[in-house]
Amino acid sequence: MIFFRLRLFCLIFCLAVASNSFSNPPEKSPKKWPCDQVYNPKLNLQSIWQGPSIENALKDWWKDDEVIGIVNKLSDPILKEDDGIKIIEDFAKKYTYLGLIKKASQSEKLTFLFAALYQKAADNRRRQYVGILKFVDRQESFREAIGKASKRIRKYRKEKLDLKHPNVLEATSQLEWNTRVFDQRTRLTEYICEEPVFTSQRLGYQSRKIASYLK
Repeated sequence: MIFFRLRLFCLIFCLAVASNSFSNPPEKSPKKWPCDQVYNPKLNLQSIWQGPSIENALKDWWKDDEVIGIVNKLSDPILKEDDGIKIIEDFAKKYTYLGLIKKASQSEKLTFLFAALYQKAADNRRRQYVGILKFVDRQESFREAIGKASKRIRKYRKEKLDLKHPNVLEATSQLEWNTRVFDQRTRLTEYICEEPVFTSQRLGYQSRKIASYLK
């Protein structure tokens, strides 16, 4: 349930790092990067894929309706790894004779499939990192609002305004609201930072399974 809410939250806020083998050399981290993982919004193809070149496949995979259908299934954010592997296995078997002998078209189809998955994962990772930075900026706006409300309350106390004075009530309400939202969002930071990890891990098992048919 928590996992589902996390996915939904990240979608609403427009927003997985796996090991360094899934990433390019890290870029310079923004000053307010909130994650324990190294800031690295790009995927390193050479570290993920040991199959044939996908240079041409990256340009043409979208022309294959069958590949698009499989990619859509494999891109389901709540798809389990075992189910994903089964989808790839079934797709690969379609391009064999009785499941024993590979058809000539199997290599191209599987290369197209990985190219599509890689492109989507790379695009998704970039969006996730942009989303994380937007999340941080939004948190900073709440932090500033909390500071302003606190400053107003201190000012009113010095002026010895009654606790029920409209100005005091308004500042107190703003402080409580912004503090509550800030704290709730802070608790979600760890989960949001894990999103790029999930993306990389999923592409990892997908690439290994696809490559196993191309050896």
